[in-house]
Amino acid sequence: MGRRTWTVAALFALCAALSLPAEAQDNQQVERDVPEIKATRINPHAPDIDGDLTDECWTTHALEIARDFRQRDPDDGAVATESTKVAVMYDDEALYVAFWCYDSEPDKIDRQLVRRDRIGESDWVDVLIDAYHDHQTGNEFALTAAGTLQDVRFYNDDWSDDSWDAVWDARVKMQPWGWTAEYRIPYHCLRFTKADTHEWGINFLRHINRKNETVWWSYFPRTEQGLISKSGHLTGLQGISPARHLEVLPYVVSKAEVTPKTRGNTDGKDLLGNTGVDIKYGLTSNLTVDATINPDFGQVELDEPVLNLSAFETWFDEKRPFFIEGADLYNTPFTMFYSRRIGRAPQGGIDDDQFDYVVHRPAATSIVGAAKLTGKLESGTSIGVITTLTDQEKESYRTTTGDLREGVVEPRATYNIFRVKQDILGNSNIGGLLTVASQDTRHPATTGGVDWRLRSPGGMWSFSGQTIFSRVDNVNTGFGFNAAVSKDAGKHWRGEVGTTIKDPHLQINALGFTPRNDLQRFWSWVQYRTQNDWWIVRNTWTNLNMNSEWNYAGNDISRGGNINTNVEFQNNWWLNGGVTIQAEKYDDFETRGNGLWEWPVHPTYSWWASLETDSRKPISLVLNPGSGQDRGGTWWAHYTGINFRPKSNIQIDAGTNYHRSFNATRWVANDGDKAIFADLDQDQVSLDLTASIMITRDLSCQVSGQGLISTLNYQDYKRYVGNNEYVRDVEPLQRDGTFSSLNTMMIVRWEYSPGSTIYFVWTRARPEFDSSVNQLRIKDEFDRFFSNGSENVWLVKMSYWWNL
Repeated sequence: MGRRTWTVAALFALCAALSLPAEAQDNQQVERDVPEIKATRINPHAPDIDGDLTDECWTTHALEIARDFRQRDPDDGAVATESTKVAVMYDDEALYVAFWCYDSEPDKIDRQLVRRDRIGESDWVDVLIDAYHDHQTGNEFALTAAGTLQDVRFYNDDWSDDSWDAVWDARVKMQPWGWTAEYRIPYHCLRFTKADTHEWGINFLRHINRKNETVWWSYFPRTEQGLISKSGHLTGLQGISPARHLEVLPYVVSKAEVTPKTRGNTDGKDLLGNTGVDIKYGLTSNLTVDATINPDFGQVELDEPVLNLSAFETWFDEKRPFFIEGADLYNTPFTMFYSRRIGRAPQGGIDDDQFDYVVHRPAATSIVGAAKLTGKLESGTSIGVITTLTDQEKESYRTTTGDLREGVVEPRATYNIFRVKQDILGNSNIGGLLTVASQDTRHPATTGGVDWRLRSPGGMWSFSGQTIFSRVDNVNTGFGFNAAVSKDAGKHWRGEVGTTIKDPHLQINALGFTPRNDLQRFWSWVQYRTQNDWWIVRNTWTNLNMNSEWNYAGNDISRGGNINTNVEFQNNWWLNGGVTIQAEKYDDFETRGNGLWEWPVHPTYSWWASLETDSRKPISLVLNPGSGQDRGGTWWAHYTGINFRPKSNIQIDAGTNYHRSFNATRWVANDGDKAIFADLDQDQVSLDLTASIMITRDLSCQVSGQGLISTLNYQDYKRYVGNNEYVRDVEPLQRDGTFSSLNTMMIVRWEYSPGSTIYFVWTRARPEFDSSVNQLRIKDEFDRFFSNGSENVWLVKMSYWWNL
């Protein structure tokens, strides 16, 4: 099947499915009455936040009550099986919310105690607030029956950012008839405009875990799209003002590093201390400045160990608090801002003929300071500005004559990101993003773009995309384009069709992320879903996905598709599976610059399956086998995961994946203008183990380990001469061996006061490549995991939150 035929077939499949008669798709949005609740001003005293709801203000005021909740799960639209009541009060400082959660079997209420921002297997309640009342942005404040807090920021109506954290309080209390919950949400957690009276969007949710039942006050069916725009109304707010507050979070840290002894570090030890401060200041009711001076990110988690044999860079998630908070504003179809570029490991090396050995090389680039401005104006304009200064980094080394010298391995740099996004047409937006990465002695790398997301009035359809440019020198300007039309709602049918173009001069990786340029891509997917119970099944999703890619020379570099089915059973088990076909002929990156490489076999086929048992049980399992063809060879893999909760405050998660490939033809080196390949047999085992214990709601301990063992056994070395032909005139190269890595971490976290924390952290990393062994020997590798030669860091960090 040619490229055009494949593209036309994909487009036809999507359009055929999505153009079914309206009665078949049930596309009509359900007209509904928007519920309303009036908040009562507290007089004279605010309640103590203890979850008991016996304060005078809750018992004597003539409160309006939210009730009549309806299910979205498991029986969409049905009346809630248990009764729930909610009331709202306020004063000059905060909003107060009370839940009365009645339960016919209170002894069966699930109450797993987990770390903040996790739900676990618990009953929970939730408050969604749209304080701007723009039907696009909002904040979620969830509280479990065990007392765990979770907060989430929403944007684009139903997109979420769970990295957002605020300082608020809520408590629960078990009752003979169920449980109660009591919230205090200060206004500094919310952003709203200044006015004499306010009307906000609000919604209340309750989840009953043993029934897998979630009920909503402002109900809308699962066939509709949206979240914030479906909220009810909160009225009665008078005489309140947005908080223009100052938050100061200073920290002190003490750190000890123990690494293997080297010629440059004969004792392998280094003691460090540091101090810095984070500042948040409300410039206006709509704009907030965040600044950090000498930031320390010592308490973040280690990256998962990866053995990357591909021609493309590995993506790592951001885990540093300063960068993840508010990161949703910079999310666009092209990843123009990849914050891991800032503070990365130095990229340069030493060019000195007399170089002998390293005395000290910094592990990361120091961030001298950073600041960001975020907010949303009354006009519906969102603004974001980030500026960061990183220091010059030098490597010290000894020469062959014994001299101690230094060389620059990362120049001093500034990074600036400018973002603006405007709400239009009630539920749509259009925006612009500009980034500038300036490093000493180098031409500034500049990228810019315009993005949009246009939605139909009911949110059924959307048209989204982005057009961008890049300039990294005085010669070439690159461009890119992305656009997609999607059907986002409906009872049965959903889907999308889109295209992406990246010209050969597009370069955004100075501050963004893209695996490659020189690409033209078309994709489509269509989904058929069922949501009514039948037999033992609750829900199903069946997806057909198709994709075609070619470079600017017209070479077919990707063409394929898959069909997969996901089934949710009424006992909360899941069964998933799919089949994939890949039919592309060429790869223009595999030779690392020496021309096109033709896949040894095309098309290829693979399959996968997954079975997940009920996660509400004390023990649950995940089984995930798969097999297929790749690079002229075959592979098979199996993942097994287990989750174990011996007590409500202890959880142990473990998983292992074994992947074996046979005779996979892979690039190993270049010899002049020819690429050398060999057939690879590879065994790879990955291990994950996490154990956490909650001593109290605010004091936790987590220990985790991530291990990777990969054996590489190459044979049949050969020189690629084109047209899927090889010449076997190559002497074997030494590429065999075993890569092993074990990253372990322990974090003790104590939030001794709201917003103030003490961390005790231990991290251990031990990567190693042993060229003497190319067979999987589990016992030997485990011995290697725990032998000497690891890098250990011990850290204590204390911060204190001031709200001024």
